[in-house]
Amino acid sequence: MTLEKATARSSGDRVRNGSCVQKVLRSLIVVLGLVAGVAFANDRTQFQHGVSFFGEFKYPSDFEHFDFVNPDAPKGGRVIYPIRGTFDSFTPLIRKGINPAGMGIVGKWQFLYDRLLEYSDDEAGVHYSRLAESIAMSEDFTRVKVRLRTDAYWHDGTPITVKDLLFTHDTLREHATPPVRAAWRHIYKSEQTGPNEVTFHVDPRAGLNTTVAITIGHIYVIPEHYWRDHDITRTTLEPPLGSGPYRIGDFIPGHRIVWQRVEDYWGDKLPVNVGRHNFDQIVFEYFRDDNIAREALKKGLVDFRFENSAKEWSTAYDFPARDKGWFKLELFHHENNRGMPAGLFFNTRKGKLADIRVREALMWAFDFEWSNRVISYDFYERASSYFQDSYLQARGLPSADEIELLEPYRDSLPSRLFTEPYPVPRTSGRGHNRNQLKRALELLTDAGWYLEDRRLIHGETGRQFTLEILLTNPALERTMLPYAATLRRIGVDATVKTVDSSRYRNLVRNFDFDAAFKSYWATLTPSVEIRAFYDSITADQPYTENVAGIKSAATDAMIATVLTATEKGRLLAAGRALDRTLLWGFYAIPLGYPPGTRMVFWDKFGRPEHPGKYREGFPDTWWIDAAREQRIEAGLETLDAGD
Repeated sequence: MTLEKATARSSGDRVRNGSCVQKVLRSLIVVLGLVAGVAFANDRTQFQHGVSFFGEFKYPSDFEHFDFVNPDAPKGGRVIYPIRGTFDSFTPLIRKGINPAGMGIVGKWQFLYDRLLEYSDDEAGVHYSRLAESIAMSEDFTRVKVRLRTDAYWHDGTPITVKDLLFTHDTLREHATPPVRAAWRHIYKSEQTGPNEVTFHVDPRAGLNTTVAITIGHIYVIPEHYWRDHDITRTTLEPPLGSGPYRIGDFIPGHRIVWQRVEDYWGDKLPVNVGRHNFDQIVFEYFRDDNIAREALKKGLVDFRFENSAKEWSTAYDFPARDKGWFKLELFHHENNRGMPAGLFFNTRKGKLADIRVREALMWAFDFEWSNRVISYDFYERASSYFQDSYLQARGLPSADEIELLEPYRDSLPSRLFTEPYPVPRTSGRGHNRNQLKRALELLTDAGWYLEDRRLIHGETGRQFTLEILLTNPALERTMLPYAATLRRIGVDATVKTVDSSRYRNLVRNFDFDAAFKSYWATLTPSVEIRAFYDSITADQPYTENVAGIKSAATDAMIATVLTATEKGRLLAAGRALDRTLLWGFYAIPLGYPPGTRMVFWDKFGRPEHPGKYREGFPDTWWIDAAREQRIEAGLETLDAGD
């Protein structure tokens, strides 16, 4: 559900939020504004207990816990989660090496370190103090002041201080991965301005709105006194010092890592942490193949999995434990901004893919309806936005406000952007996509390619068009191999190459690919991550997240406008205009996405009665239900015995 839809929900709908629904709805109405041009009403110049992009907080400064947790959840037990890929380093933030699951730079999957702010899973654009005690911004957003808690400490008992925050800032600017540095580059200076206070200075030319504080708040803080004696520019498998709810326990590089709950975690009683971090151990078992991970799950060797295949969701879990009610399949419907949930992105740095007509032709050749019907059991919905299912998704024709923003760049944009909706090809789903292939060939002909002896040949070079589709998930072969076969029908020498995650990252990082599968997440309130994803400045940086190599003055301008928007009307217009510049650049073939999060797990967990609206809450708000776990263990013994 989008924010716009959320504002229209009945105030009597109390299924998930109980008596808080009306208050949340009032907050969301403020999000969109009842009158165009109403500014976000947040007294951000005063120190507050968090940051609200849209100006209101559901929880007061003295709140005890979030509504989407069980404050009395028991601690204990172990959960084993399968993950595909590998890891080879524990050094945080730097471009070298691959960190293990549990050391994510953004999002919930960061167990070792604390951040200044914590997400709220039942509010849009609201973040509450965690390592920070309070936070304030200047009226023009060029300064962000952070006051640290005085009772926070590292796992070795050393207090967390301003020195750590300043050291983290310096490390980000000097050694972080290019996407993180791109997101952080506009924060050009940090200085101590009080005993436990740091002021961050923001370049006025950067995006200036509440997102600058959100960006600062969601980069975790690392210990200066530890890294003073360790080289943070080099990879290491020595478990580093942390401050968060878990520390690294046992591990086998590339195979297994155990996160051990910290019994005396300093932040355990903070309102943002009450009812969370309940497992004594979170274990990530690494697999090279999803099919093996599924079988391990069905044997009870792992406990929980997010299923990424519609076919396997529909067919792979018909076994006795499910019939007995011990094993669950659940689809969690969230209300989040999906970003670009799935796409095949073209490397525009390659000459053959630099032509927008070629990229559009390749999109027309993909028969989504057939693929969804035959391969995916009609489970998926078609992506058609870089802000899918959100209030920033571009729909229909551009509004007058969008056109006003885009007008200065009209000459560099496809003229159809201003007069037509974005063309998502539609077929009958029966495999007869002759009209779409005809359109693809027309575009290719316009771009200088022609058919000769069933080969697509370039008119000047005489070379055949080749396209290598790079994947890291073998499950995607079921979709991409038929697409490659379709391309061969129009003369393209198309192949599919599936590699492990390390090889995939190296090939993409070094721009050594034609087309690669990629998804882009998005927050409900777009932040500086969109610079890392789509801004021209990141296009040619090694390790960039701008996989397609997008270079567009119009896109850059819309990003800047989104990041400087301080009132509802301008944010909506800029976000939708940005979406149009990305879509009409035909940088990717939008693929399918599930209507919700697919969870498969053994029924051994307790869960909050009212989960958050924007996330399913695993693993941090779930816990082990001892009685259910005993039932599962006994059941697995009977299955092993052949019962």
